[in-house]
Amino acid sequence: MPFGDHLEELRACLIRALYWLAAGVVVSLVFAKHIVAILCRPLLEQQAAYGLPPELQALSPQAGFMVYLKIGLLSGLILAMPLILREMWRFVASGLYPREQQAVRRHLLPSMVLFASGALFLYCLVLPVVLGYFISFNQSFAGLVPALAPLPERDDAPPTDMLTHLQVPIVQRDPARPEVGQVWFNQATNRLMLKSPDGVRSVRLDAVTTGSVIHSQFAIDFYTSFVLTLMLAFGISFELPVAVWLVTRIGIVRASELAASRKYVLLVLLIIAAVLTPPDVISQVMLAAPMYVLFEIGLLFARRAERELPVNGDE
Repeated sequence: MPFGDHLEELRACLIRALYWLAAGVVVSLVFAKHIVAILCRPLLEQQAAYGLPPELQALSPQAGFMVYLKIGLLSGLILAMPLILREMWRFVASGLYPREQQAVRRHLLPSMVLFASGALFLYCLVLPVVLGYFISFNQSFAGLVPALAPLPERDDAPPTDMLTHLQVPIVQRDPARPEVGQVWFNQATNRLMLKSPDGVRSVRLDAVTTGSVIHSQFAIDFYTSFVLTLMLAFGISFELPVAVWLVTRIGIVRASELAASRKYVLLVLLIIAAVLTPPDVISQVMLAAPMYVLFEIGLLFARRAERELPVNGDE
């Protein structure tokens, strides 16, 4: 195909890819608020578990709207990605040999599955642990600020004798059949319980000593950027088996050489995990460990691919 025809085919593919992207963004903007709620759920659950109000803050008037647009655009890109990759494949396949086309086509779907698996691994397993670690670390600053002097009593404050007679029973197990209006404190779970007409309500109570320097109140734009960055890092990292297969397939290195350099590979994976994740050991280990497992899986496929390669002179 002449060079001008290649450029014309590339322009047509790009136009079709933009059409698919626009359609994906329109569909995703309809559900963008639900996607934001799903992304925020791990943080809200961890805040409630540590006795904090489950909420995020908008530090600027347009913060919520900008997050809505960002999530809609990224979700639209992800939704349209299979069709965009198909358009890219239609352009690239014309310049490949049949064997190369078959190899790329064979690993296109596994690559997408691995990327989605990395994002789900972060959301379901890593993100709750990392958020819990950061919240508990922030709470560890409690006690560094000396206790303030008590505020003067207000005129509308409840009488002291009324508060004296207010007693809440402390139990180790919730009553089997509490009555409506009954209040008790579950010492095993550190929760204050109230039986209301529509069910049992509870709130976590933590020991209060002195003020804390850091309060775990997160801005919604910073939080969503934090989660999306980690999702991208985990999704790309889970492509390691395909990368191992690729470097052995094109002859850059052999599978036996990679197997003999496992300790160096592990060091490189730890460095990559340290760069891609926040500066805490937990998230680094939780990324480096599955990456090493995926590296071993990639070695298995690389050895199998090398055995399937034809001997020199057979082609």
